[in-house]
Amino acid sequence: MDSNSLEHLSYSSISSYLLCPRAWKLHYLDKIKVPVSIPLVFGSAFHNAVEDYVGGKDSDLQNAWRHSWAQQLERDQQVDWGASTPEEMAEDGARILKAQKVLDVIEELRTNVGPEPIIEKRIELRVPGVPIPLIGYIDVITADGVPGDFKTAARAWNQAKAQNEIQTLFYLAALNQEGIEVPDGLFRHYVFTKNTRPTGTVFEHRHKPVEVFWLFDMIQHVWRGIEAGVFPTNTSGWKCSPKYCDHWAQCRGKFL
Repeated sequence: MDSNSLEHLSYSSISSYLLCPRAWKLHYLDKIKVPVSIPLVFGSAFHNAVEDYVGGKDSDLQNAWRHSWAQQLERDQQVDWGASTPEEMAEDGARILKAQKVLDVIEELRTNVGPEPIIEKRIELRVPGVPIPLIGYIDVITADGVPGDFKTAARAWNQAKAQNEIQTLFYLAALNQEGIEVPDGLFRHYVFTKNTRPTGTVFEHRHKPVEVFWLFDMIQHVWRGIEAGVFPTNTSGWKCSPKYCDHWAQCRGKFL
C-alpha cells in the first residue's frame, strides 16, 4: 500500500511519523495488527466515562465507568495485559473516579458545559499542499467557548508540558477554519493522574496565531516524507524499545 490509500490523517498519525517513520508505515500503511496496550485501553475507557457523565448521558459516574469499561473490552479483543487483569484495571478506574480531587474537576466541568454540552466535536483541518484532511475530535467545549482535552497520566503534569502540547494547536487551527472563534486562543487540559493518590488538574494555556504557520509547515514536511515513501527507523528516540513500540517485534526486535 502507498500514500494514495490514505483517506485522512490525524494529529496522532503525524506525531507517530515524527517519532518513527518505520513504525508509522507498519501501522498506517501495512496495517499490521498488534495487541493493544493497557494504557490505551484504560485511557480510552476513562475518557469515554467522563464524557458520558459530563455530557449527561449517564447521571452516575461509577455506572458510566462500568459501562465504558465493558464496551472497551468488547471493542479491544486483543490486549497485552502483562501482569495485570481486566478486573484489576476495572477496580483501578473505579478507585480513581472516587478520589475527591478527581471528582472536584469533573463536577466543575459538568457545571461548566452548559445546557447543551458540546462533547466529541469532530473537526477537520485542511493544510495547503496536503491533499487529504486531518480529522480529529475535541473532547469538550465549555459554555464559555473554550475547547478542552481529557488526559490520563501516570505522573503529574506541569504548565510547561501543557503549553508544549502540539495537539492543542491542531484543534485551534481547525476551529479557526470553521469560523469558530475561541476566546483569546485559550485551551484547557483536564489531566487525571493514575498514581496512588489520584488528582485532577486543569491547565490553561494559549497559542499565538502565528504558530499555525509552523504547524502547517511541519505537517507539509511529514506529508512529503509519506508521499516519497521515506520511512527510516528512528533508533535514537525513547520509542525504539520493546516497552514503548508496538511494532518492535516486526522491526528491530526480530534481529535481536
